[in-house]
Amino acid sequence: MKSAFFYRVYGLAVKSEIELPELSPCRHDTPIDLLIRVGEVPEHLDEVQHRSSWFQANAQACLISIAPACRLYVRDGREIIVDHRLQGDGRPVQPADLRLYLLGSAMGAALHQRGRLPLHVSAVHAPSGVWAFTGPSGAGKSTLSATLHLRYGMPLVSDDVSAMQMDQRPPLVFPGPRKLKLWQDAAEHLSCDPDDLVQDLSGTNKFQLYLGGGKNAGEHTAGPQPLHALVLLESSSEAGPASLELLSGAQAFDVCLTALYRPYMAYWYRSQQAVMVDLLALCSSVRIYRFRRHWSLANMDQQLAPLLEAMHGTDQPIAQAAAR
Repeated sequence: MKSAFFYRVYGLAVKSEIELPELSPCRHDTPIDLLIRVGEVPEHLDEVQHRSSWFQANAQACLISIAPACRLYVRDGREIIVDHRLQGDGRPVQPADLRLYLLGSAMGAALHQRGRLPLHVSAVHAPSGVWAFTGPSGAGKSTLSATLHLRYGMPLVSDDVSAMQMDQRPPLVFPGPRKLKLWQDAAEHLSCDPDDLVQDLSGTNKFQLYLGGGKNAGEHTAGPQPLHALVLLESSSEAGPASLELLSGAQAFDVCLTALYRPYMAYWYRSQQAVMVDLLALCSSVRIYRFRRHWSLANMDQQLAPLLEAMHGTDQPIAQAAAR
């Protein structure tokens, strides 16, 4: 009999045949929302409506092919089947690499199938509420959340992806995996213990810092929390003071639209109108900001001043927490 592990992530109770140390454990007798199991998956889907070099999708399922690592079959937002493949030299796929695909695109597909609104953001719980950060790849979402968590003591909500529930105002954010994704220079800047870091993808200098129970765990939000603000991160090529600008109208909506995780997946399983309604509700329910700063690890604490002031909801000076 295969081992079973029980977790909770994005508001879902998960039963998995694959150990997922990034996730928070839950009770074995919890009603299961999502099953992750190892098995064979079809080479092709029937009645394919969407296709690319690495995925196929129809109205109920999608097939994600990560050659030569694995194939992932996601059905009805309730089941993910993982079909292992061998790398070209015959070595088994590294577990961390497999989990990257499983908890990334496959989990995103499951959330879209369930009608959730997954956002490509990192989020922390500030004194004024949950703040989420979005922006293009390399904008510094994870590094910023790591800094706020490890140096300023703000509990991590999620890194890279957050799942929204839109039937309340303001909408709720469900906690994601208990990990932070960091480039090597950022991990060194934050004084992360190398023994706590797991390579994010074989052959890269990007790492994951797991927060489950170790000295870097700190506090982690356990249940859904109202989203207070969504912040677009922008880098300036010129050194100078950082700025935090409250957005409205079309500018604010564009931030919400571009924050949608794997947006093409949203339209596989929901109408464009339904997705737009959710994004408009998000835009009208939370504060939308643009945070522009000169991106530098060396002067990050100075650059964070206007953001920290807003996150604390006070005009009083904010002292950096001694997290270590």
